[in-house]
Amino acid sequence: MRVPRNAKRSIASPRRAIPPSVRGQSLVELALTLPLLMILMAGVLDLAHAFSVAGILSNAAREGARYGATDPTNTAEITNRVVEEAAGAPLTIDPSRVFVNTDSGTTSGNPITVEVTYDVDLLLAQALGLPQPTIRRQATMAIF
Repeated sequence: MRVPRNAKRSIASPRRAIPPSVRGQSLVELALTLPLLMILMAGVLDLAHAFSVAGILSNAAREGARYGATDPTNTAEITNRVVEEAAGAPLTIDPSRVFVNTDSGTTSGNPITVEVTYDVDLLLAQALGLPQPTIRRQATMAIF
C-alpha cells in the first residue's frame, strides 16, 4: 500500500520509556552536585556584597575627608557626614567606627585622614561559623 505524498507523517521519534535505573542515576547526580552549586552561588553573592560594601565605605570616607578639608576641627560633623553618606547607600555605620586623624595639625596644607571600618555579614561566614570579615577604607585630603 502506497502512502500519498501529501499525507502528514509524524517527524518526531517515537517515545521511549526511560529505564528506572537512569532516573535514579540522575537523582543521585543532582543530590551530589546541588550542594556544591549552592555553596558556589553563596560565595558569589558574598563576594559581590563585600565589594559593594567596600565601595560604599570608600565613598563615605572620601565624603568625610572632603568636609574635613574645609573644617578639620569639627570631628563630630565629619563623622556625621560619613554616616549620612553611607546611609544613603543604604548602609548603617556605627559612628564609633569612624576615625578622624589630623596628627600633623589642622593648619592649611596638612593632611586629614578619615578611616571607616565595618564588619560584613556574609552568608558563608554565618553558615560555616567563621568570624565576620572587617572591611577598612580610608581617605586622605589636604586641609585648605
